[in-house]
Amino acid sequence: MPDKEKTPAPWSLWAVVCTGMAAISSASILIRLAQAPSLAIAAYRVTLAALVIAPWALSKRFTSPSKDPLPWKALLLSGLFLALHFALWIESLKRTTVASSVTLVSTSPIFTAVFSSFLLKERIQPLMGAAIAACVAGTAVVAGLDFRLGIHSLLGDLLALLGGLMASGYFLAGRYARRTLPLRTYIFWSYGIAGGVLISLCLISRTPLYGFSAETTAVLVLLAVVPQLIGHTSFNWALKHLSATAVAVLTLGEPLGATTLAFVFFRETVSLPTALGLCVLAAGIVMGAVASSSPPKRARSPRA
Repeated sequence: MPDKEKTPAPWSLWAVVCTGMAAISSASILIRLAQAPSLAIAAYRVTLAALVIAPWALSKRFTSPSKDPLPWKALLLSGLFLALHFALWIESLKRTTVASSVTLVSTSPIFTAVFSSFLLKERIQPLMGAAIAACVAGTAVVAGLDFRLGIHSLLGDLLALLGGLMASGYFLAGRYARRTLPLRTYIFWSYGIAGGVLISLCLISRTPLYGFSAETTAVLVLLAVVPQLIGHTSFNWALKHLSATAVAVLTLGEPLGATTLAFVFFRETVSLPTALGLCVLAAGIVMGAVASSSPPKRARSPRA
């Protein structure tokens, strides 16, 4: 039988979520400090995390109450989306600013709402429409300004956006899998599958997986422990008690924390026009969060 997870008290839920936000805010800084290829960084992050939790996850054999097998489709999609999310986002951090990268990758709630309108036939509310428009406008401003800095920065913005798209799929698949799976089973398979995908990509692309300095090795271990095991696992735990959109929205504390840390460690700042564009983008994400909290309305079927 799966582990029973009691409904947490509101204060404990928010305590876990806030801890997760603080943990994932360190990811971009650690990635910048790691002197290794992006694919290798991503592979080590999830693979080490999966290995750490393997004894805990495999200590009991999982069976669902209805004797159904593991939801392999959801687990495979979750791992695949997580692998692509990290591969794209970590590479974006090599090409654009921390502020631009972490804000653009945080557009996952908007992608979730758009997918719901197409896949679930849920009508986009006026507030969500305004949120999407603000996100598009903010992204256009940031991308336009980064274009002046060169195609390198613009490509970083695009990779961050695609990373946000993959994160949306990761949260949606995770929400489905967590309906029946205990936390330890879900994160072990999700992280493990993502690690397998990323290691395969490294082998195919001949990306080196060894020969790194002691400092980089230490950073890779910290990346697996802090933002992955503490940060992502906190949000995966919350998926049992909150909607996928709500959990995606809760990750929006990362841009503020990451931008602050980037200034402290790298003295990385953003220009005033770029900051305004990021503010418009952030406002759109917040509006999307508010709109997502309302019950969705389905589009009316056309009359014959």
